[in-house]
Amino acid sequence: MLRERPALALLAAATLSVTYSQSILESIIAIWALHKYGFGPRTVGFLLFGVALPALLMQGGAVRILAPRLGEARLAMFGVLTYVTGLITLGQASALAVTVIGLVLCGTGSAPTTRAPSRSPPSSRAVTTAGGAGRVRGERQSGARARTLHVRPIYALFGAAAPFLIGACVTLPAAWLVRRVPAATPAGPD
Repeated sequence: MLRERPALALLAAATLSVTYSQSILESIIAIWALHKYGFGPRTVGFLLFGVALPALLMQGGAVRILAPRLGEARLAMFGVLTYVTGLITLGQASALAVTVIGLVLCGTGSAPTTRAPSRSPPSSRAVTTAGGAGRVRGERQSGARARTLHVRPIYALFGAAAPFLIGACVTLPAAWLVRRVPAATPAGPD
């Protein structure tokens, strides 16, 4: 099926890489914030709000305004690059203010990035499946559930910045993949 639909394959690959790194961020942020700043669950919740609020504002309004002006491919590339910048900022954060900036960049980039799958036919399951696979792999490898899964976590092996930097490296090619997707993906049976 994916060989017959190259646009769908590109979207599935881009979605896999983006959701992989989003999963890493979501699953490791509590451990990372505890070790880096000594934050407990309440403060981590506020940090996650730093991701959610910009994403909500982008998805609720800015994406609708920007998509017709920039085109969905450019908007998705902007989202990927902004998200990657946020991950790199988090990986290199030396102060709480830098951490907040990184989280805001991740939130800002996530809304246009997740808009790319909407360019695929509604009946296709490949993009959704790729997103689910990325979410599972990211959680397993980041370190959040490593004990129960007997997985060697990125965090423990390579340090606190590694999950974010690896997420950025995995996500960056999604900008190129989304750029290659034609403007209109033909609909068809799965």
